[in-house]
Amino acid sequence: MPTSTRISRALSLLLLASTLAACSTTTPPQTSQSTTATPAPATTATAEITPTASEWRFPAGSTIAGVDVSNRTPATAIKLVSLGLNKWQRPVPLIAGESAEETSTILPYRVGLDPDVLQMVDQAEQQARAGQTVTIDWTPEIDEAKLRAEIEALAPAFEQTAASDIITDTESPTATFTFRAQSGIELDVDTTVALLTQALTDRSQPITETVALQIAPEQERDLAQLKRVLEEHLTYWKGVGGIYVHDLATGQSIGINENTVFSGASVMKVPIMIYVYSKLGKLDEKQREWMENVVVNSDNLDANALLAAAAGGVGTEAALEGVNEMSEMLEGLGLKHTYQLIPYESGEWLIQQSRLPQGGPKREGEAPFTAPDPYVRTTPREMGELFVMLANCAEGKGPLIEKYGDTISESLCDEMIEWLERPHDQERMVAGIPAGVPVAHKGGWIDDMQSDVGIVSSPNGRYVAAIYIWRADGYVTNAHATPSPYLGDFSHTIYTFFNPVPVE
Repeated sequence: MPTSTRISRALSLLLLASTLAACSTTTPPQTSQSTTATPAPATTATAEITPTASEWRFPAGSTIAGVDVSNRTPATAIKLVSLGLNKWQRPVPLIAGESAEETSTILPYRVGLDPDVLQMVDQAEQQARAGQTVTIDWTPEIDEAKLRAEIEALAPAFEQTAASDIITDTESPTATFTFRAQSGIELDVDTTVALLTQALTDRSQPITETVALQIAPEQERDLAQLKRVLEEHLTYWKGVGGIYVHDLATGQSIGINENTVFSGASVMKVPIMIYVYSKLGKLDEKQREWMENVVVNSDNLDANALLAAAAGGVGTEAALEGVNEMSEMLEGLGLKHTYQLIPYESGEWLIQQSRLPQGGPKREGEAPFTAPDPYVRTTPREMGELFVMLANCAEGKGPLIEKYGDTISESLCDEMIEWLERPHDQERMVAGIPAGVPVAHKGGWIDDMQSDVGIVSSPNGRYVAAIYIWRADGYVTNAHATPSPYLGDFSHTIYTFFNPVPVE
């Protein structure tokens, strides 16, 4: 039956029902034979549209969309089925969590949930007139593409922009700079589609949550911002400070006075370790004992023993050969200002042997200048770059693998990092980093200089930091203060840049 015919018939039936209802409430006319008014008969309201004597009805047992239409006319069936499906037409509120307020609604018909009652009744009538059992089922279904489009259009209403700031405490000796951040919030479209599909197609359960939110992806870190803050931070240090930071995820780096030459001190034991592995490969039991003592206790004589072993001998003379080979190795890696000219604590013996070499120039590298040890030197950038090489080697790439792949391997670089992660020297870089964060580092200090360089495997990204401070009056700080009021503060600033403190 054409749709226009069905609609016309439905309108005709409704008009007929209205006419019949109007007629049933009209007072009958009085006759001349009666002087007493006769009351009109009472009428009873009903959902049934009064049919004509010849109007067709559905047979017993007929159901449409779960509604019993037995002995009902098509017009009445339209009304009953429409009422039965009414709950599926109610808007579904958008609620983010049980305690959240409703922010908007989804209209079912806009996402394809719009049952065609006239078509179902027409189909049922055709089946009944053909002598078939009438059971017209209807299953609530939505158009996911339309629902997704509706949700995406509403998504901006749920967005919360990320915010950040920097807290400065100028009461500490060098001030404390703390990066803070509040994560952005956005609509989780996929999960929200699933929640709303459930709410739209199953009205048997109360609607408590129809929107899912998630933390918005972090904006790309801007190392230039860290550099600006560190430059301000360094103004509180009454001396020369040099800092180098390298983001291992992006390969980007920044530096302040990163090419200033400082005393190498015990941080040079990391180049010694790399040199030893490049010469010996795996270490024997005795060499491992020396290495542990060098890393954990910063023992100078065991460092010399390793240098000598790497050069194929024992004693100070072999250690001298070792430092020379190591310095050549470092120069070959592009580190022009990182070198060690004599073994630790060997100056007096070399003087006695008339073999003390000339030290480095009084002024080396770039301004500002310090008063570095003439025999053991480096810069924040060069030592930081060596740690970057070590981190990359542990991933099977970089110049250490390329140049020394015959002896140095990915697993051996992992082993070197594990040595440096062993608990030691908690007073400098580690003092500015939360407990439990792996830090593969080595610190060094003398009267006028402190330093610490390491690979920090923080929750929000791995980075290399090299921090050096020097003061002309020869006083930096108590070497074993906990936490160091200087290196710890600078380390804290760098750490919170990569891992901002949540804004409460």
